[in-house]
Amino acid sequence: MLLHNDNGNKKDQNKENILEIAREVFSKYGYKKTTLDDIANAVRKGKSSLYYYFKSKEDLFQAVVMKEAEILAHELDIVINRNTGPADKLRDYILTKLTNFRSLVNFYHAIESDITAVGFIEEVKRKYEQDEIRMVKRLLIEGVRKNEFEIYDFNLTAIGIATAIKGLEMPLTAGNYGSVNLEQSVDIILKIMCYGIMKR
Repeated sequence: MLLHNDNGNKKDQNKENILEIAREVFSKYGYKKTTLDDIANAVRKGKSSLYYYFKSKEDLFQAVVMKEAEILAHELDIVINRNTGPADKLRDYILTKLTNFRSLVNFYHAIESDITAVGFIEEVKRKYEQDEIRMVKRLLIEGVRKNEFEIYDFNLTAIGIATAIKGLEMPLTAGNYGSVNLEQSVDIILKIMCYGIMKR
């Protein structure tokens, strides 16, 4: 019985190892340019050993994207459940999204690019957008309950903030602003979101 368990652990470890290396290769070359040969060479195993764990390149890419989605969800969960005020949570939430943008290249690339050949992405995009709105809405409701926010339409406000975050991901992490201080940038954006640009 013990022997079987060791085998299972070794199998899981091999699969995790392939996933980690595939993450690096996909993020370096992108989905379209990456071949299973590239990944097999990086893993230093034959292509047949990849097929033992994954049916196809798409199947492997899906596993990579789902792994990165889990990492992001875990990080955001920590923020949402932190014992801080709603305004700080909202700030940390945006900061977490932006700081993870660089390390979760495959996930973000999958949901932002048009990889039409990959069927599962539409479902991932839809779930991600719904989860995002749900989490932001939760923060907003908490803020109103604690008398920190004044919101008339939770859904619309959540959609607005989620859309704003999505629009900032690329420019603030990869574009011309890639070298700016993210915390400072998030504070400025949050000030605009919360107080607007009207002179008082």
